[in-house]
Amino acid sequence: MEKCPTLADPSKAFYFPPWYMPNGDMQTIYLYTQHFKPAGCPVEYERQIFEFADGGVAAADWAFPRQSVAPDAPLIILVPGVAGTSYDYYVRSFIHGIIQEGCQYQVVVLQSRGCNGVCLETPKAFHGGMTSDLREFVGHVSATMPKAPLFGLGFSLGANILTKYIGEEGSNCRFIAAASVCNPFDIDKTTERMCMPTLKNRYLYAAEMTRSLVALFEDNRKVIMAGNAELDPDLIMASHNINDFNEAYTIKVFGYSSTKELNKNGSCVQHLKNVKIPMLFINALDDPMCSHETIPYSEIEGNPNLVLACTRYGGHLAFFEGTMLAPWLPRQLTHFVRAMVELKQSACHQESAASAKPESGCCIAGTLKPSLVWEQRI
Repeated sequence: MEKCPTLADPSKAFYFPPWYMPNGDMQTIYLYTQHFKPAGCPVEYERQIFEFADGGVAAADWAFPRQSVAPDAPLIILVPGVAGTSYDYYVRSFIHGIIQEGCQYQVVVLQSRGCNGVCLETPKAFHGGMTSDLREFVGHVSATMPKAPLFGLGFSLGANILTKYIGEEGSNCRFIAAASVCNPFDIDKTTERMCMPTLKNRYLYAAEMTRSLVALFEDNRKVIMAGNAELDPDLIMASHNINDFNEAYTIKVFGYSSTKELNKNGSCVQHLKNVKIPMLFINALDDPMCSHETIPYSEIEGNPNLVLACTRYGGHLAFFEGTMLAPWLPRQLTHFVRAMVELKQSACHQESAASAKPESGCCIAGTLKPSLVWEQRI
């Protein structure tokens, strides 16, 4: 962790919000306004339409021309939040940070079915615990890029999906390491809080998430209804919160008996004990969407592969700092990614020297010393 001084060094590991934007609500709302300003962190993508085994498709946006990067260059697979896209500010600012640091990495943003201009080809879209699409995509890139070290990065609900997937894979996980930002951990508790009849939920957070899900249904109504005649489209369109939408659409399409079963089954918290690779979790205690009450401190402390960094401020995926509102988060993530890649390369060289095995078979999970596994609550 000495390669991540702004996370691990007590004299440098701190985050201060701008004096005029001190709380999570203000930061989160400001972040939302930046999604519509691509000039701030311009990123050009090369789009791949990835087809899944069931005939469904999703957009995989590659941040750098693949032919200009070495075939064994590290690949970061980024999973955004609910109906998130490669153009969201927290995605673009991270990729922009990778560019500024001069890292010769590949980055691909795997978006959910039906998002960012790619219409559904099958009646099923996605839900917060659905890991099958990520598993299939990781399998594909592992087969086509066998020498590339893979790093997983998830934001918000995408962090939950990524963490759940890594726990499900256990020792077979293809990632060398991963990072999670603003993970809800317990979807049932998070959804319960977001369905409370508060003004913020009614007009901001829960309302916006519900609108994005309803819009996805409306854009793909013909395909969805063709395979799910039992659905009531009017009921789906009238959804006021996430539970309404899940009751009307998700549990029926994916075969769950209730929203509670859906949420419990989809939560990553129960899979933390099975994570076998180094993984960093960053959460803000003033996150207005993913409450600090859902952070599983004991589960994280019980697994020596997991590291938790909590900031007192930062909101949901925002973490702006300074008078110019620069993003704080990309620097922390870039340092961690680079440290894990260097650790993997070092482990590979040692294994290669000892046994002359190819580097693609290296694993770094067992090389972390207990002293490097920490929990930080700033």
